[in-house]
Amino acid sequence: MKTTIHKILFRAVAASASLVVAMTTMLMTVSAANTDTAIEGKLYNFEENSKYEISSAESYVSTSSADTYGDFYINGDLRSAATKDGVSAFEVKDGGLSLSYKYNDTLLNADLDSWHLVEDKVNQIDGHNLGSDVLKGAIWLQTSIDHINWSDAVCLTDAFNTTPISSDAFYKAKDVELINGCYYKVIVAYKTSIRTEQSNILFVNTDKYDFNKCAEVYEFYAFTDGGEKDDIDYSQTYNMGSKVRVENFDGYYGQTDISKDDIHYGWDIGNFFVSGYTDKIPNDDGSVVFLKNVGDKVTLWFDLQQNIDAIKDNTALSVTADSEGYDQYFETPRTDFGRGTLIVRYTDHNNNKTSPQIYTNYLQANTSFGAETKVQLFEEGDYEVALDYEVTKDDFLDTVGHYRIFFKFSVRNGNCMVYPFDIATGGELTNSSMTENGFRLDLARSRYLKINIKREVLKDSADGLVEDTRFNGPAKDGAVYTDDGIYTITVTNEYTNQSTEKKIYVGTNSILRAHMATGKPISEINQLVADGATILEDGTIKLAAIVEPENPNETSQLTQEITPSTQVTTETVAGTTADDANTDEPTSPGTAIIVVVVILTVGVGAAIVFVVLKKKRPDNNEGGDN
Repeated sequence: MKTTIHKILFRAVAASASLVVAMTTMLMTVSAANTDTAIEGKLYNFEENSKYEISSAESYVSTSSADTYGDFYINGDLRSAATKDGVSAFEVKDGGLSLSYKYNDTLLNADLDSWHLVEDKVNQIDGHNLGSDVLKGAIWLQTSIDHINWSDAVCLTDAFNTTPISSDAFYKAKDVELINGCYYKVIVAYKTSIRTEQSNILFVNTDKYDFNKCAEVYEFYAFTDGGEKDDIDYSQTYNMGSKVRVENFDGYYGQTDISKDDIHYGWDIGNFFVSGYTDKIPNDDGSVVFLKNVGDKVTLWFDLQQNIDAIKDNTALSVTADSEGYDQYFETPRTDFGRGTLIVRYTDHNNNKTSPQIYTNYLQANTSFGAETKVQLFEEGDYEVALDYEVTKDDFLDTVGHYRIFFKFSVRNGNCMVYPFDIATGGELTNSSMTENGFRLDLARSRYLKINIKREVLKDSADGLVEDTRFNGPAKDGAVYTDDGIYTITVTNEYTNQSTEKKIYVGTNSILRAHMATGKPISEINQLVADGATILEDGTIKLAAIVEPENPNETSQLTQEITPSTQVTTETVAGTTADDANTDEPTSPGTAIIVVVVILTVGVGAAIVFVVLKKKRPDNNEGGDN
């Protein structure tokens, strides 16, 4: 008995453990799509008076085996990829990428006799001026597209004092970075101290301290695989925009002609162009509409044609940083534009304008001289793009100009399709399909198609069942239709002048099923049914066979008496065998006469043959022996 109880308890515990494992696995699977991934870094230690000279440091230790102020994570739907230039690489799926450094206030609030955080009043890290002192910790992010030239993205000073505890993201990667691939370098710098001797001389504090400066360095590479080919079909590209000099200097608004004395005269900073479309047509406002089909990746590119540090090989002419710019057209706040700011705004099919995406320091951080850089991949919608930048000619009196490249374009699907789906099974319904459940319309993200839907039903009239239109008007994406009737869906693409028509039947009416399956008019189907035809489940019509009666005059009457349940169909008649034709019914008089004549003819013929053969035989006594 005790053994049995033990077995039961063991099985219960095992089942519970399996359930816990299964639930844990399920939770891990669900959360795996968007999780924190720890990045291993390098920890450098410096003397008290150093300025974090990372490049010349001779040694470091791994952050995974050392005490650091916090831990660095990247968050997103990630897939680990092969290393790139010696650093970890990650493919980023949908949802983007965010960076966070998670820390607490342990060192900030530690006592003097323990290692604790102190202010560091230097404003440099590895020879780079931060713009302000490190104080109680700095978090500095740089980005690069070639792992050689780095640009500032974020610089937080006195970070651990103003935010003692943090696990929030301090940076979210930009689309333009991920679609081209980007290197990220995070440096966390701080100074710590510990009291080694406590003393007072003449009431003066003469405590002694040891100091240590730390720099944690984390690097990784991230990219988004858009699925498009890297090769550009230059026969299918279209150039967009041209430079203008702006009237409103700070707001990059209005335009004036670029005269021959202008510092921007005779050269272009770069060239925008669109690729990956199937066709293009002019829009009503003078812009261009790019038409895309399934598999197309409409992409905006920028080709940087000048070295922004020495335009036209002239070191006195360069793109300079605008620290207080704003774009009046997009109503952006005044901000540090850096060396060129790219702005992209999207308007959807409901004419809702999204907040503009602003990429500051674009020409330095996100482009490379002589390289074609992806700006963005585009789905259906309307787009406005601007590049605002400042050019300076270094002279006795510097000449500064603000310039802008601005353009609009639209993207539309070139197809002309709508997809009805059965609301019960979820299966797609093709033209002339029939369903008892109803259907849902899916435009497959083609938001600019015009859809009209007509519903017809059968109504009794003096002439029998006839079609009656109950609805005829526009439809929308996601609409559900469950009422009985024949639905005619007409889709029109105003940009290609194409149209598509589909018919779907909802219900169980056999007449309408036959109409959908055969295309025959309702009146003709009604007549066939009146004549004894049968409508099968799939809508096909099985006609009644005409059976010849003994009295030809009764043909019409017998045919009218055939019902769907007792009729002999044409298929049955066509399949009758010779054995099936033998019956016990009496032979008609005409048939008997024919049989007698045949028999007599055969008998007479046989007699004639017999006589002829007998004459040809020799006489029994002729030519014989006696």
